[in-house]
Amino acid sequence: MNVSFSGTLLRFVNFQKNVSLEAGSVSEALNALVDRFPQVKAVLYDAEGKVRQVHQIFVNGQQLPPEEFSRSLNSTDRMDVLTAIAGG
Repeated sequence: MNVSFSGTLLRFVNFQKNVSLEAGSVSEALNALVDRFPQVKAVLYDAEGKVRQVHQIFVNGQQLPPEEFSRSLNSTDRMDVLTAIAGG
């Protein structure tokens, strides 16, 4: 499956916009990303080990709430990790 990143997360995944990996669920995919890019863990997860609210996870264009991170994935799925940016 492919995982894509944009914005501020890129620097934590060695500026790779797309990463291929094998995972059976969204949670497994996120854990695999942390295994591959340990520096992303502190940015992606909060102190309780939950994905920070500033990050939104999409699978095949559908936004997933955290309670659906156990959702199964297959090799043709695409996961996007988008980060909200605020400023003034």
